Order: sequence, then C-alpha cells, then structure tokens
Amino acid sequence: MIGGTIGHRSVRIPKLLRLVESRSASIDELAGIGQGCRFLVVHSGEASPTRYGEAFTADARAAGLNVEECLARSNTDEWVQAVRGAISRVGPDYVVGVGGGRVVDVAKVAAALDAIDFISVPTQASSDGICSPVAVMQEANGRPKSLGARIPVAVVVDMEVLSRAPLVTWRAGLGDLLSNLSAVQDWRLAHARYGEPIDDFACLTAEAAALSVYQEGADLQDRQFREKLMRGLILSGISMEMAGSSRPASGSEHLISHALDQLLPEPRHHGLQVALTTVTAFILRGEDVSALIRFFRGLGLPVHPRDLGIETDLYLRAVRMGPELRPGRTTVLDQVGDEDVRSLADALERIAGRSSAS
Repeated sequence: MIGGTIGHRSVRIPKLLRLVESRSASIDELAGIGQGCRFLVVHSGEASPTRYGEAFTADARAAGLNVEECLARSNTDEWVQAVRGAISRVGPDYVVGVGGGRVVDVAKVAAALDAIDFISVPTQASSDGICSPVAVMQEANGRPKSLGARIPVAVVVDMEVLSRAPLVTWRAGLGDLLSNLSAVQDWRLAHARYGEPIDDFACLTAEAAALSVYQEGADLQDRQFREKLMRGLILSGISMEMAGSSRPASGSEHLISHALDQLLPEPRHHGLQVALTTVTAFILRGEDVSALIRFFRGLGLPVHPRDLGIETDLYLRAVRMGPELRPGRTTVLDQVGDEDVRSLADALERIAGRSSAS
C-alpha cells in the first residue's frame, strides 16, 4: 500500500559506461568525456602490482590530456585528505579513480566532499563499489566503515587489465553481486512486517543485476561472463543510488559480514564473506538454499565457514552480533533466537557433511 502523493523522481546515474580492450582505449574514452578539461588521476603508484595507474597517467599526458596525479595507498581518512589537498591545488573538472576498490573509494569520497564529478576506472571486479554512492573506508583501528559518497558520472573498464586480476577478485565480485538476492528479501520483509518504505524499482534493479549472472554453466574465466558480471556490479551500484541508501544491496548477509570484520583478527575478502553469509541468510529466512549452494560450489565460492577458515562457533557469534552493527536496519536477524541459531548450526553441519561426501 502506498500512502500520500506519488510522482516522478530524478535519479543521478552515470552517463557513460565503456568496456574496452586496452589502456589506450580507456584514455580515448577519457578524452571524449572532457576535451579541454583538467583531470586529477588518483592511483596507488608502485603499491599496485600492475602499476596500471602510473602507466595510465603517463599515457594520458602523452595523448595531450591535462592530467595531474595524486597517490592514495590505503582507504583511510589520511589519504582522503591528501586527495582533497590535491583537488584544492589542481582545481580539476574531474577526479579519476584508477585502481582497485580502495583507491576508487578514496577518490570517490574526496570528490564527493569537494563536489567534483568522479570517474571510475577500476582494475578489479571485486565489488559493486566501482559504481555506487557508498565507499568503504578503514578506521584507525583497522576496521571498515561505510560512508556515503557520490556515484560516478562515468565508468571506464579496461577488460585487458581486469583479465590479469586474481581469480579470487572475480569470485568476490560475484559473491557481492549475488548477495543482492538476500538484501532485497530482507527489505521486503521489513516493508511487509513493519511498514518500512521500499523502493520497488531499486529492488527490481538490484535483483535483476544478480539474476543476470545466476545461470547454468557460469564460468568466471569466460570473457562474456566477466563482462556480464561487470555490468551486474554497475547496475547494483545504481540500485543504491535509486534507493538513496545501500538497502537493495545490503541486508542481513552484510550485517553478519560486518560482525566477522569485528571478530576476526584478519577479515576475509568482503565479497567472499558476503557470499557465505548470503547462504546463511537464506537458511534463516527458511528459503531453499540448495540451488545457491550448488552454484557457489561450482565456482569456488564459500558455503560453509570452514571454507574461509572460520570456526563455526565464532561464525555463530557473528550471526548473533549482526543486528548490533547497524541499529535500525531491519532484517531477518532481528527475529533470530536461540532455537534459530541451533537450527542454523545443524544446517551448517549438514552442508559440511555434503561437502565432505562430494
């Protein structure tokens, strides 16, 4: 039931998406975005295994673009301030984040704080942060925190450099995208039971993005599937812009993952953690999880805590702790009691038994 007056709305989404085959093609796209404009390229320099950001900057200058650069070696407030200092000195028309998720997030936050348009040039496909209004930063204690930012005006993806990224980053990206299937269900639950406002089109976009890669015969090393995954991650980011929050892509599964970030001495890759916790969220909601488990196992994603080297007791603590991490975000975890946790432990034992038998 919708109360009150409804009408059209405006949503800020990227104007350009290009999946190209080389660094030079990426730079051509940059030139097409802003002839005569000044770009501030943020990258991690020699800290990057591929040193792609350095090469990108040098080639952009050689192509005649007005480019300045700034390093960001970690996703901390210190590096955000370093980029903001460069923005103040350079006065760019665009901030360009070139690199993995941490670099992109630092550039994204700094650009948002100074109201500068941001261009995303990712070198990994490990999360939907490549095109979202949310950034993950590292606190002083080393734990992650989420911040609101500004969605990019353009996303330029060099598939050639992505092809050299470790396979685990593709698995993480797939896990992050498939977690939308859980997040959307939690949002619908909150709407149905407690009347929380819901954005149907944000849900539709997030779910469609996930379902686009949830298919028979998926192969993470196949070029066409990788392109489909990239587009899905970008659509997932746009769904958050539509919603005005991370709601369509972050539910109980992300809360459990955030709890793991707190409990583990060394948190695992975010996308792998949320793949595992998505399986758990399905179980807690009483949904059939068998097809998802088969899909994840076929692609090397975790379905049981031990797949990530996590003790089951600690994992169950994270399930209990999850709701504390974001008060006010209603999910299935709010109605999980002791009996539900015991049932989950039994389900995990059955999953472990099937894994041993396979």
